Amino acid sequence: MAQDKEKVLAVVPMKGSSKGMLDDIPMSSYQIWSVLMIAATVILDGLDNQMLGLAAPSLLQEWGIDRTALGSVFALGFVGMAIGTLTSGWVGDRFGRRGALIIGVAIFGVATLLTGFSTALWQVAALKTLAGVGLGGVPGTASAMIAEFTPVRWRSVAVTFGVVCVSIGGILGGVAAALILPGLGWRWLFYLGGSVTMIFVAWLCFILPESPRYLAERPDRAAELDRILRRIGHPDPASVAHIPLAAGEAPRYEPMRNLFGTALLRDTLALSVAMFSGMFMIYLMFNWAPTMLTSAGFGLQTASLGLTSFNIGGTIGAMIASLAIIRFGSRPVLILMAIVGAAVCATLALLPISGARNEGAVLACLGALGLFASAAQSAMFAVGAHAFPTGLRARGLGLMGAAGRVGAIVSAVAGSFLIDWGNLGFFGALAALMLVNALGFIAVRGHVPAIGRKDAQI
Repeated sequence: MAQDKEKVLAVVPMKGSSKGMLDDIPMSSYQIWSVLMIAATVILDGLDNQMLGLAAPSLLQEWGIDRTALGSVFALGFVGMAIGTLTSGWVGDRFGRRGALIIGVAIFGVATLLTGFSTALWQVAALKTLAGVGLGGVPGTASAMIAEFTPVRWRSVAVTFGVVCVSIGGILGGVAAALILPGLGWRWLFYLGGSVTMIFVAWLCFILPESPRYLAERPDRAAELDRILRRIGHPDPASVAHIPLAAGEAPRYEPMRNLFGTALLRDTLALSVAMFSGMFMIYLMFNWAPTMLTSAGFGLQTASLGLTSFNIGGTIGAMIASLAIIRFGSRPVLILMAIVGAAVCATLALLPISGARNEGAVLACLGALGLFASAAQSAMFAVGAHAFPTGLRARGLGLMGAAGRVGAIVSAVAGSFLIDWGNLGFFGALAALMLVNALGFIAVRGHVPAIGRKDAQI
């Protein structure tokens, strides 16, 4: 099938073919710079995504509103993000990755800036929903674009690095909040965050190139591809860029239904299930783990350290996973990580923690949970970038992201009930979710193969 053939071509470079045009040449400084610019959009995504949560204590105090009302605002943000992941994927595959990425960053930049001028909660809710549309589309589009700028031997590392930049943005947001909130107040957090984002958008409009793999499938844009390949340092850019044109090919657009055709249905469903369970786990930890720990008797400092351990473990684990994927392929690596994550959750579920007992063991287990379970979700985007062909890649990753947003929404509602069941119910549910996550990884056919293998499917 056409999709299966393209997966093989993406891994096995073909001389004179635009499919493997970047796989048999060294990665240039222009490619690295392009990847870093794309990754910067993900950093801003992580920064702006965390902003309302960082401002929440100050906003609640100033306006005297109930926390449950703000919880509804967060839920609306997730709804916007689900819409954004699907919309951005369609725009990216139909009109180009560059435009979809810039539009997404511009949307959440404007919404973030305007939030600083809000005078009522309904305005914050509307702007949070709008920001979610932009925020939801950026990680998937950026992952597709990074994958299409890098040679296959570095693709899993590059894509995973891009996804990890969400956490980097969250860390920067926390530092910015600590510096800005005490002296200037919550509004200035949004003023500055939105302004920085919009300045970056203006810069991207002038310097961000289009994805070369996307251009390679559009003969009418061969001249643009030729210019980019020359910047990359391709030894024969003109002939590669004009292969489709010489063959008389027309620009190709694959309909969304192909994601549910015979060739891709299994991967589409399996990756969506894996993403749903993975994002449920991550957002349950982000939103409810500190509350669960304090309800068990731990202090606020320990609760914060627990979430920090989880985030640090996830960042380190994601990069280790990307290197392991190069050596062993994504199938054994991600399945093992999900299973170990389930075992860690089971340990936390059975560990006596009531009355703040076993603090050191709890912190160590939370770090291990990030190292294995959270990291596996970051590396999953590399699998999606490989499993979906170029013409459907942005929408495939967008569909995965939308499934993840649904998981986040469900976790926001389920968290308050799971806390009532103590650590046994809270982490027991996470253990079950990680087993579902592992089953999703097992079901995927289009895993990233170990470098050096001749097949694209394992």
